[in-house]
Amino acid sequence: MKSIQIFSAAFIGLFFLSAQLTAQVDMVWETHRVGFKVPRGTVIDTNNDDEFSAGNDNVYMTIAPIQDENISTDDLVDVVDAMVNEMDYDLITDGSAVKVNNFNGYYVRGSKDGSNAVVMALLDPSSATNLIVVVIYSGDFEKAALTTVNSFYSY
Repeated sequence: MKSIQIFSAAFIGLFFLSAQLTAQVDMVWETHRVGFKVPRGTVIDTNNDDEFSAGNDNVYMTIAPIQDENISTDDLVDVVDAMVNEMDYDLITDGSAVKVNNFNGYYVRGSKDGSNAVVMALLDPSSATNLIVVVIYSGDFEKAALTTVNSFYSY
């Protein structure tokens, strides 16, 4: 009976530890009034008017603004396709139009040299701030990367 209690306590402890390691935390880019969720332990590398970059050993994100109130959702496809071609991906797995909270967008997922990435353009219909988002992640961290790209909101 005592071994069952020890096993149960160890299992519960490992469960809470794994939940803490994979938990997402809120982060904001004040300059462009955008928020998103990132994996716990993410460290900001760059935070200025032109770029926001942050990451950890498994997920790394870069955001750049496109200040243009005349951009349409059709333009987003062209922007993402041009970036993906420039990055010279080995394999494109999928791409589609998306609605992420109050953003309209388009994304492509692909891989190159063993690294995976999501390249996404987001259009904020209520402002001139539009975003290019690139999230690079290692194989076992796809869920964390997808949580990040699906969490963007403007405020």
